[in-house]
Amino acid sequence: MDFLKILRTPHLAILWGGQMLSAIGDQCFSVALIWITTRLLGSTAGVVSALGSLTVLMFSLPSGTLADRWPRRETMVYTDLLRALLAGALALLAVSGTPQIWQLILLSIGLEALGTLFDPALIASLPLLTRDGKQLYAANTLMDGTQRMARVLGPGLTGLLLLLIPLAHFFTLDAISFTLSAFSILLLARHFPARKAKTSEQKPEARGHIFSDMRSGLVQLRAHRPLAWALGSLGLSNISWAAIFLIGVPLLVARMPGANAGTYGLVVGAYGVGNVLSLFLTNHLSRTRDLRWMYIGQIILGLGFLLIGVATTPILAMLGAAIAAFGSPIGDLILVSIIQTDFPSTDVGKMYSLRRLIAGTGLMLGSALATPLFASHQYLASGIALCSCSILLIAIISLAHEWLTQNGSASR
Repeated sequence: MDFLKILRTPHLAILWGGQMLSAIGDQCFSVALIWITTRLLGSTAGVVSALGSLTVLMFSLPSGTLADRWPRRETMVYTDLLRALLAGALALLAVSGTPQIWQLILLSIGLEALGTLFDPALIASLPLLTRDGKQLYAANTLMDGTQRMARVLGPGLTGLLLLLIPLAHFFTLDAISFTLSAFSILLLARHFPARKAKTSEQKPEARGHIFSDMRSGLVQLRAHRPLAWALGSLGLSNISWAAIFLIGVPLLVARMPGANAGTYGLVVGAYGVGNVLSLFLTNHLSRTRDLRWMYIGQIILGLGFLLIGVATTPILAMLGAAIAAFGSPIGDLILVSIIQTDFPSTDVGKMYSLRRLIAGTGLMLGSALATPLFASHQYLASGIALCSCSILLIAIISLAHEWLTQNGSASR
C-alpha cells in the first residue's frame, strides 16, 4: 500500500494528520447541520443544501484561479483560521438556543466559500511536497481517503459523542479541527519552496487577467474530450446523489422507529466504510487512468441507492450505503490523476476547481429538486428509486461511449 507508506515521510504525515482531524470535524458539522435543518424545515431543508452548493458553483473557478496565483501555504492557513471562526460562531448560536435558519444559511455559505479556496490550494501543493510521481500519486490517494475515512471516524461516532456532548458542540469540534489543521500547515514552512518575487514587469496585473485565466481553463477542458465527458457524467450523477443522500436518506431514517441523529450518523458512517474498503481494494485501478472504471463505479453507486430506497431498518440502509460508496473513490482518483498529469502545474488549481464547479452544480440542482420530489413522504421510496435509476442510466451510457471511443482509437 504505497499510500500508507508515505506516512513514513514526516511532513506528509503531519499534513495528513491535520487534514484527517479537519475532515472528521467537517463530517460532525455536516451531521449536525443536516439534522437541525431537516427537523426545522422537513423536505424543504434541501434549500439550505442547495444554497451551499450554489456557493460552490459561484466561487469554485475564481477561487481555483486565485489558489494558483497566491502563496499556497499562507492561503490554506488563513482559510482554515477563518473557517474556525465561522464554525465557532455557529457553535455559540447553537449553545445559546436553536439557531435561526438565516444564521445557519449565512455561516454555512461562508464555510463553503472558504472551502473552494482551500481545496485547490491543497491539491496544487501536493506536487511541491512530494519528491516524484509515485509519491504524488500515493499522496493523492491518501488525501482523498481522509474524507472517506472521516465518514467512518466522524459521523460513525455520532451516537457515542451524543452521550458525551450536546449536538450543538459538534460545531465546536469542527472549529477546533480547523485550528489544528492550520497549525499543522504552519509546521510545514520549510517544505514549501520560496515563492519568487515578482519583477516590475510582472507586478501590474489587471483584474481582467484572472478572468482570462478562467476562460483558458474552460478552453483546456473543452479540448480534453474524455475529461469533459467524465465531468459531465459526474455532474449529472451528482444531481441524484444529492437528492438521495443529503435529503432522502435523513428523511427515510427519521421515519424509522426509534431513529435519531445517531442513527443517521451510522448510515453516513456505513457510507464511509464502503469508501475506505474501496480505497484499499481498488486504488490500484486508478493508475490506469481508464475512465471505464469510473463509470462502473457509478453503476455500483446506483445499485446501492436502490437498496436504500427499499430499506425499512437502519441495518438495511447501512448496507445500501456501504454498497453505494464502494464505487466512488476510483472515479475521483482517476479524475485527479488526469488533472495533475495532463495539464501544466500552474493550471492544476483552476482545473481542479472546474471539476468542483461541475460537481457542485449537480449537488445544487439535486438539493433543490429534492424539495418537490420528497414533499410527500408517501412517495419517498419511489423518489429514491427514480434517482437511483437515473444514476444507472447515465453510467451505462457513459461506459458505452468510453468503450466505443477507446476501441475506435485502438482500431485506427
